[in-house]
Amino acid sequence: MNLNDRAALDAKNILSDLNGAGREFTLMINNACYVLTGIYGDIGYLLNLTTGEAIEGRTIEVSFSIASLAAQTQDVPERGWGFECKDLSGKKIKLYVVKYEPDRTIGVGRLKLAVNLNAK
Repeated sequence: MNLNDRAALDAKNILSDLNGAGREFTLMINNACYVLTGIYGDIGYLLNLTTGEAIEGRTIEVSFSIASLAAQTQDVPERGWGFECKDLSGKKIKLYVVKYEPDRTIGVGRLKLAVNLNAK
């Protein structure tokens, strides 16, 4: 096992650990649903790096092991796929994929998510 293989295995273990930072979520396209575990973030306010002041904004992303999705489908996420997870209070959150950014070096996929598909 070379260094990239080891890094991919480590990343998969970290992203899939429900007792660590991992959170279960579902990707949906047409009638297919893929249950995965990854690191999800939904930040409602951002900082202006020049002034240090809070500015209104929202960044929603999830990172997951590409191998975990590949074990369920050969499809690759793209704009318009559905996303569901639960927030810390247990409330279901429904979002949409607006961009897929794969890191094929260590097998990590990152999805940029939005409340609606009109987001950039």
